[in-house]
Amino acid sequence: MWLRRVLCLFLLLPLLPAAHAADRAKDLSPHYRKWIEEDVAYIIPSEERKQFLSLRSDAERDHFIHAFWEERNPDPGSGVNAYETEHYERLAYANEYFGSREAEDGWRTDRGRIYITLGAPKQKADYELGQNVRPMQIWFYQSLTSALPTHFYVVFFKPGPAEDWKLYSPVIDGPTKLVTTLRGMNDPQQCLDIVRHSLGDEVARTVVSLLPTAIVDLSHFTPDLESDALLGNIEGLADNPVTLRLLDERRTANVTSTIFYGGDEPDLQTTIAREQGSGMTVSYLFRLPKPDPSLVGSLPGGKFGYHVTLHTQVQTASGAPVYDDQQVLTEDLAPAQIRSAQSKIFGAEGRLPLAQGSYRVLVTLTNDLNHTGYRQQATVTIPSPDQASWGISGLVAFSSQPPVRNAQAVLPFSMEGIRFAPLGVKSAWLHQGETLRLAFQLWNKPLDAASQATLKVRLHYAWGAVGSGEPQQESEEVDGSEFSASGNLLTGHTFSTAALAPGTYRLVVTATNEATNQSAYAAMIFHVTDSAIPTEMWTVYDAPAPGKQEDARDDYQRGLSAAASGEIPAAIHWLRSALEAAPGDPHILAHLVQCYASAGQDSQIAVLSQQYTPTRDVDLHTAVLMALADAKQGDAKHAEQILEFEMQFQPPSHELYQALAETYQQLGETSKARELRDRIARL
Repeated sequence: MWLRRVLCLFLLLPLLPAAHAADRAKDLSPHYRKWIEEDVAYIIPSEERKQFLSLRSDAERDHFIHAFWEERNPDPGSGVNAYETEHYERLAYANEYFGSREAEDGWRTDRGRIYITLGAPKQKADYELGQNVRPMQIWFYQSLTSALPTHFYVVFFKPGPAEDWKLYSPVIDGPTKLVTTLRGMNDPQQCLDIVRHSLGDEVARTVVSLLPTAIVDLSHFTPDLESDALLGNIEGLADNPVTLRLLDERRTANVTSTIFYGGDEPDLQTTIAREQGSGMTVSYLFRLPKPDPSLVGSLPGGKFGYHVTLHTQVQTASGAPVYDDQQVLTEDLAPAQIRSAQSKIFGAEGRLPLAQGSYRVLVTLTNDLNHTGYRQQATVTIPSPDQASWGISGLVAFSSQPPVRNAQAVLPFSMEGIRFAPLGVKSAWLHQGETLRLAFQLWNKPLDAASQATLKVRLHYAWGAVGSGEPQQESEEVDGSEFSASGNLLTGHTFSTAALAPGTYRLVVTATNEATNQSAYAAMIFHVTDSAIPTEMWTVYDAPAPGKQEDARDDYQRGLSAAASGEIPAAIHWLRSALEAAPGDPHILAHLVQCYASAGQDSQIAVLSQQYTPTRDVDLHTAVLMALADAKQGDAKHAEQILEFEMQFQPPSHELYQALAETYQQLGETSKARELRDRIARL
């Protein structure tokens, strides 16, 4: 009844131990068997299920059940567990409205499982009278966990009049399972056209992809594999690494430093900008779900304001460390500013220079006034700046605060020397009647002045309520002469929400290069709410002084990210640029030498060796690499100088002694070489 997977073998393997566990569940009394097999069937991790079934007494089981709910309690020790209460309300609703009311088996159905796992959908649309299309339901969710996308659809359909609603998969089912006519029964594209003709473009898009920000070509059916990954993550949510990490942090958190999640999680949104020098930079917005007055309080010296620490970890897609960045952000606030900040949603902004590749960004925000923390993560994929012949950045919704000049782009959310105060990237919240202001970049390959003068760009905007009706549309043209020498163009658009009812809306921007007929797409979700729900934000960020030092830092971090991704030529490019901006910086030098060594470029290491050694600023390993490169290039005398210099300051080291012994041998000083080898043998 549940999900059928393309990779069913991989999904079934983890369930094999559970089959044995189910046998042990039969030995339980009805009360405990119902708890493990029905009450918490969809929310208990496999390891906890195994632990429960291994218990030998009812007292142990009662203690386990109490601890299970308390670990998930948003307010531990309060005596009121909102998580447990809501879970049993979902279970009761599923049994009341799905499946057989008499049998109370609604929890077993596909709709029941989704409802119990995710709660009530944000919006629901019924399509039970479509021509030549089976009855369908589309549920729209706004996720509160980073294990799932921020917004997504779940689709159900009735395979037959007497059959229960079945969860729809774009990959496994596809549009052929949704039509009732024999016309085109084995042709997914023709069946998609039938759905589109009967129920409209928005439903047809959802049949192809469950992700509202995905770009769908309705003229060529290609099922969205990310949608199937989404369904797999929903099914395995209890065992998802994000879920398990949150549980582990709840268990290990102490009273002096607590990672807090409450009923809602913070939202981490990212966008990518291409800079004039072809470097790519990620800007992120770490947005809390609601106003938090505790972020403003008493500071040393009798003043009032905020004091937060923003710790950002960048990892490769496989989890290898790239670099860490930690900022302490604090400021005194006037009384009027304090009142304003306590009523607004808080956001922290960050800026991460990165080279081409896929990365995981983990952000921890700690309120140093009460030692409470918030944590979230996101994945980003950086395209090659040199190969982006036509593209579009993410859509940045920005506030009514006027953009400011930021010529060297050292501030977050800067594009083409303009800094925008963000409201959101993939999603934004506005009050009814407020203006939605968008800014974004278009990316083209660099063109000569004549080609730019004749280039025309068509921008098409389509937006409408999620899951209903045809969208509103606008178009405009942009003159290609506005592109910079690097091939970037900053543009934007505004939309009035005065005529929009409160609800959730999807916006798609299409940018078409009319010279090449290439199109690029970007999408976002925006929520129109009534005035009772806070939407205004105040944000904090680091504001470094522009200059060569900041240029060096940007290129250094891009070099680190390229090296961690195994892109050694790109790493060398960025590290060389960083060293030019900050000559002699020992950290940049060490990483550049290591990259040259990985690439076997001893001649380049020898050039650096002549410039920067001997000196105590260079670490031992880098000094040894430089000396060995000198020796290979025929300058054993300089190698000797470097290594003998290091001998004055370094403790006994196999690496140092071995390198110096080889250098002595090359210089013909065999007795010194023999003496060092004897020392190595005694180490």
